[in-house]
Amino acid sequence: MATLSALALGGALPLMAGPRQIYERHRGSIVAVTYYVETRFMHQTREVEGRDIGIVVGSDLVMINGAAVTGSSTGAQPHGFRLHFGGGLVRNASYLGRDEFANIAFLRVEGGLPDDVQPVVFDSKAHPRVGDAVFVLGLLPENIEPMVHLAEGRIVADVDKPKPFLITNLSVEDALGAPVFNAAGKVIGVLSELGSAGPSFVSSFGAEEGSYYGIIVTAETLVPLVQSPPLKGEARRAWLGITLQALTPEMAEYWHLQEHGGIIVNSVLPGSPAAAAGLREGDIIVALHGRPIPVDREDHIPIFVEQVGSAGVGARMPLVVIRDGTRQEVEVVLQAAPKSSQEAEEYHNPDLELTVRELVFADYRAHDLAPDFQGVLVSRVEAGSWSSVGGLQVGDIIQRLDEHALATPADLKRVLEEAAKKETRKLVFFVERDGRSQFITVETDWDGRS
Repeated sequence: MATLSALALGGALPLMAGPRQIYERHRGSIVAVTYYVETRFMHQTREVEGRDIGIVVGSDLVMINGAAVTGSSTGAQPHGFRLHFGGGLVRNASYLGRDEFANIAFLRVEGGLPDDVQPVVFDSKAHPRVGDAVFVLGLLPENIEPMVHLAEGRIVADVDKPKPFLITNLSVEDALGAPVFNAAGKVIGVLSELGSAGPSFVSSFGAEEGSYYGIIVTAETLVPLVQSPPLKGEARRAWLGITLQALTPEMAEYWHLQEHGGIIVNSVLPGSPAAAAGLREGDIIVALHGRPIPVDREDHIPIFVEQVGSAGVGARMPLVVIRDGTRQEVEVVLQAAPKSSQEAEEYHNPDLELTVRELVFADYRAHDLAPDFQGVLVSRVEAGSWSSVGGLQVGDIIQRLDEHALATPADLKRVLEEAAKKETRKLVFFVERDGRSQFITVETDWDGRS
């Protein structure tokens, strides 16, 4: 037991009063979150189990790193969330939503928390500085009890440009999404990473800065999310409706501009807030709310996207734009951003073992679909199912089933429920695949389905 206790406390970490109190007080608030995620390799689709750390942050609320709900290589959403508490107690959980800028997601606990579990409370009044000691509670491998370990590190950088954030030498391995504490035991944030699993504003910094460094998503960002968790399908994100690129030093020199960053408008999407405000292709946005835009490299673009998206639906955003060499002011009234694939409505049919979701804006762009195109996108097909044997594939867009046009997953549900009542032996799907339309026939076996 002595060896196991040392391992649970981080091994080399001295058993000082502060770290021990952090461990004893908060280890029960850390859960292992397991789920199933669909992956695709060499045209083969299968489900694998994922395992991540979760933090109890409310009476029925658990926070996890957002990478857990965006990790599918097929676009299908993870499912079957289960929360594993200390002592072997397990609870089911349902997915609520994800904040894409902080890359933080939330789950709702089903059946309530165990009596001895206390939610973590983030302290937004703490102001960590370079050199401060910090601690993190992470997960040990499966089948080890207690399952939580404590590790110590320091804040090694306080970045101001292109956007303020903290860098720590805490290891993200087995602790991505874990709570970070200061020496006084205050919860100052969660551990994220430089790279694709981190917040949007550092999503492309990993290769340059070194992915072995972690970042701290601070309490100032997390407290509002805990108080009002993002919900799937809820219109919180705002958008301009442009395609864009960074105003690099080379481009600024070419146009004889003195600005040290900005956004080049490559195109303006019809019906977007940018179109309503009169933005044009070739405009250069150099200031937002009277402040210069610090985007002089392509990998800084997420900073601008976050500024727009987090401003809120209906917000008025004053821009300074250079057009044909002349500076002018433009005010944009932001609208709700189109749904992402993670927010789309889904429907799963257990007979066909088929899951579809509604088409989102990104699908129309990726497949070059006409604005009035209607259908539902196949997001999951179980191997060996009627759908798979018949030839349906992930990524197919189903436009019709037999003679019924489909515009939403609810349309497909209604048609398939009617087919089940009639025990229709053949279902003919009209699908769009790789720019081509084709008919696919799926044979059923209602007698042997159970």
